[in-house]
Amino acid sequence: MRLPEGVIVRDRFPWWLRPFVLRGVVGITLGRRIYVEGDDPARTLRHELVHMEQIARLGLICFYWRWIREYATHRFRGASAEQAYRRISFEIEAFAAEREEPL
Repeated sequence: MRLPEGVIVRDRFPWWLRPFVLRGVVGITLGRRIYVEGDDPARTLRHELVHMEQIARLGLICFYWRWIREYATHRFRGASAEQAYRRISFEIEAFAAEREEPL
């Protein structure tokens, strides 16, 4: 799997991020850094690389603003935290990429 130039991948969450990571989260993209943990790092990396593409397309602030807005909208409409997360358009696209076979 080829990474875009300048992307940094770490195999564990940094100490300062751990208090904010919810149970079950196996990957997070923060800017040009991807933090991956779990049993299937290649699958998680495919997911997080989609988020990098989304950030490149929309810009960092717009991406996170829309992500949070979609999540909050789903929660407000009665979805559980997990349901709200899985209904975010960015996550739907990223989960689809997880299932794709690497080139």
